[in-house]
Amino acid sequence: MRIALLMKTYSLTRGGGEYDLVRLSGSLADRGHRVHLFVNKIEGERDPRLRYHTVPMKAHWSPLKICSFAKNAPEAVTHSRTYTDVIHSMTQCYPSDIYWNGGGLQINWIPARYGEGALSRAWLNPRHAANLWVEKKIFQPGNYRRIVCLTEMERDSILNHYQVPEDRFHVIPNGIDPDRFHPGVNDRFRDEVRKELGVEPGQKMLLFVGTDGVRKGLPQLLEALGKVQPRFEGLLVIAGNDPPKRWQGKVERNGLQSRVRFHGRENQIERLYAAADLVMMPSVFEGYGNVIPEAMACGRPVFTTKWVGAADFVTEGETGWVISNCNQMDEYVDRLSHALSKADLAEMGRKASEAIRPYTWDWTVGELEKVYELVMRERKGQVGQG
Repeated sequence: MRIALLMKTYSLTRGGGEYDLVRLSGSLADRGHRVHLFVNKIEGERDPRLRYHTVPMKAHWSPLKICSFAKNAPEAVTHSRTYTDVIHSMTQCYPSDIYWNGGGLQINWIPARYGEGALSRAWLNPRHAANLWVEKKIFQPGNYRRIVCLTEMERDSILNHYQVPEDRFHVIPNGIDPDRFHPGVNDRFRDEVRKELGVEPGQKMLLFVGTDGVRKGLPQLLEALGKVQPRFEGLLVIAGNDPPKRWQGKVERNGLQSRVRFHGRENQIERLYAAADLVMMPSVFEGYGNVIPEAMACGRPVFTTKWVGAADFVTEGETGWVISNCNQMDEYVDRLSHALSKADLAEMGRKASEAIRPYTWDWTVGELEKVYELVMRERKGQVGQG
């Protein structure tokens, strides 16, 4: 098949959607498809098997960036005179054959991040207004054929807010790379990395992964750790690009100076999963959260919130914990205290690895190919368009 993938940036170093674009385009090329990338920016080495097309985007004001890429990316496909069987949008733009809702909805993120009533004021913020306007356009009839969601949470939210017909949806989680994320990393890395990090024998290590600590729930995590009973005597390792000085005051106010280590970005994240006893992803809002299936595949239980899409994978009390939200501090402290003092984390990790095993990246790509084939039939008029 000839497949167009639309995304603002192709990057070998970023996470999130950019990471998904790199591995999806490479996997499709591995399977013999002709892949065209329509992007505004390329960071790092190019894959010679892919065709790259530049999408113009206004550079100096966030609302113009959002709106210009949303309009220009599909037009760039047309102007390239490249025949494609499928146009697959991996970010906010329209129209396309497939919209992959990988990062959640702005209509959910804004109130989750800024509190009740924020949505009614969002139109006063140009960036929020632009995101909401484009998001609404994406889900209007004629601007999509199929919607791919990573979780049931995303699908239900789109149904609730935008009334997309239910038969237009496909829920396909991001699978893991079983060659990279598997229980065997423990034998390879655990002792070595724990020694590097200064984790004492028998000490529990918690791992927090991600940049944008506010959205990821880091302030609430530090507060909860300062309140758990018995007193937290383990080590919280924070991996990501947030500057440590941003959080140092919060660390000190919660009496955690000797209990927190800022590790910075880790390109081989499975090393840290191997060293950890419990992986924390207590985000305010997260459309998916690759950390959850990756950590589970490495045999680690996960502590998260119901506002994280990949919490779908977690069975409460068996493979991890899912609290209602990170601002319910009494619930947070109670469950985290139990996790740290009473739970058999090793056994929960074993169950987590077994639960996530079927969801490989190869499975994900295979499921997407089925949607591509359906789109091709729709284009030929065999199936009606949504």
